[in-house]
Amino acid sequence: MRAARLHGVRDLRVDNLPDPVPAPGELLVRVDACGICPTDVRKYLRGTTDGYPLNLGHEWVGHVEALGGGVEGWEIGQRVYGDTYAGYAELAVLPVEPGPWSHGPLRLPEDLPLERAIFVEPYADCLHAVIDQARIERGQRLVVIGGGQMGLQVVVAAALEGAKVMLVEPHDERRALGLELGAQEAVPDLAAVPGKANAVILSIGAGALVERCVELAVPGGRVVLFAGFGDTARAELDLNRLHYEEIAVVGSEWIGTPPNQRRAHYAAALDVLVAGRATLERLVTGRCGLDGLEDAFADVQALRGLKTMLVP
Repeated sequence: MRAARLHGVRDLRVDNLPDPVPAPGELLVRVDACGICPTDVRKYLRGTTDGYPLNLGHEWVGHVEALGGGVEGWEIGQRVYGDTYAGYAELAVLPVEPGPWSHGPLRLPEDLPLERAIFVEPYADCLHAVIDQARIERGQRLVVIGGGQMGLQVVVAAALEGAKVMLVEPHDERRALGLELGAQEAVPDLAAVPGKANAVILSIGAGALVERCVELAVPGGRVVLFAGFGDTARAELDLNRLHYEEIAVVGSEWIGTPPNQRRAHYAAALDVLVAGRATLERLVTGRCGLDGLEDAFADVQALRGLKTMLVP
């Protein structure tokens, strides 16, 4: 099989590998498509502590091709969602039991459009950010900073929870799309945000913006850091404001950092996608093959388009 693997910083190679054989307790899946996540691009640019070589794809859809020993409840040909680092390849193995950083395989209906199906994992992450970390309630005001593919999914999730969402995004087209996806207001920069909000979700890794996020929160409000910060992981905050106004600053990682995962968000995300309440395929602005993956990473860096779907 062919697989795109990261061998070091900015060293992405399409390797020819033996077809994997599922071990006991694993599924062998033929990958139909995999979403490209901004986290993949960050690891490509800055490296990873996950070890090399690394297959970065973790938002993938496919069909079961073979069963490992002892696997029950699965059949060849079933459609499945995988969230392990294996999706940038023609074939992938997937353990049937959940792991510290994996929900485990999720059954998908055949009629769920492929461009929407790839969003199960990232949309579950957004539900975690909105529901568990921002703790936004119906009718409350939420400011989402950054209208990239993840920020716009946060907009959808918050709007469906009944929040009054304002999107902060400099690009005209992304602001317009945010309004179509459920935001009530959209402004080009933080200076244009009127008043304060019950919660603020920062969906871009810019440490310099955290202080302004805190200033936007009402007393008792919450600031959610929904992005990795890379080389800008320092911020100066007024601790008296946090203390006297009881403002909480919290992170939001995946569906919760182990051992505090909220795995139920996967099923909730799938329900919303199947019902058509979140038409996230609108965020898919391009497709690529394994040989075009590096170009797709460059598009993410340059803010060209939103979501690219790899079709191996």
